[in-house]
Amino acid sequence: MTLRTLLGRVLLLSLLLGTAPAGAEELRVVLTPRSVPFSYLDANGELTGFNVDVARAICAQLGRTCRLETAAFADIIPAVAAGRYDLGAANFLRTPEREREVAFTVPFWRSASVFVGKAGRPMKTVGELLGEAQVCAVAGSAQQRYLSGQAGEHAANVRMLPTGQDLLEGLASGACQVALLPAMQALPFIKTPQGAGLAFLGTPLREHGLGGSVHMVVRRGDDALRTAVDHALHDLIASGEHERLARRYFPFSIL
Repeated sequence: MTLRTLLGRVLLLSLLLGTAPAGAEELRVVLTPRSVPFSYLDANGELTGFNVDVARAICAQLGRTCRLETAAFADIIPAVAAGRYDLGAANFLRTPEREREVAFTVPFWRSASVFVGKAGRPMKTVGELLGEAQVCAVAGSAQQRYLSGQAGEHAANVRMLPTGQDLLEGLASGACQVALLPAMQALPFIKTPQGAGLAFLGTPLREHGLGGSVHMVVRRGDDALRTAVDHALHDLIASGEHERLARRYFPFSIL
């Protein structure tokens, strides 16, 4: 274990115990509020999840206190670009459109998208699916943009919801007949009693911007912070701490 990694773990423990070093500069981090298992409020109203754990570990590595806040997914990039937050720790796929607004960190997991619906529902082409069913996606997500681009005359059948948890609850209640969302978010839900009867419709998708490396974002021009976060993520991955945090929520590696 490197000295830097050891110091990072000591700082992480101090943050968790509420004894962060006096005068440590605050890092304003924004996450989504209802994206199980990435960032969500637990039964005690505490923000938890994989992205939350990684954000706190980054703060510890940097020797900075974390101020965690939440916002709708679609609002995070504009808020970071405007300087209201330092770090957007949501699940962003890297696209040219987003790169014009913010800068991306190194990847911290890898994603694919999947259609989810009632088990046994036949999976058709996207055009046919949108012609006969309302398909939900998170507003502002790569999945929503893909569906909107494919919908044509069936644009009204693309329903946009604020969070991934809204999609999953919509599937369970019937408010969403089908949803397109990250496979790593759907998988834990369909294994719960609430998700019983739901299944992947077809195989996970990576083409058309629906999969790839997932990043955090910082304000364009803040190269010092981006570099520092990149170094922190590299250290967390190299030390095995990233994998340890991931295994709290996933049964296999997500890098």
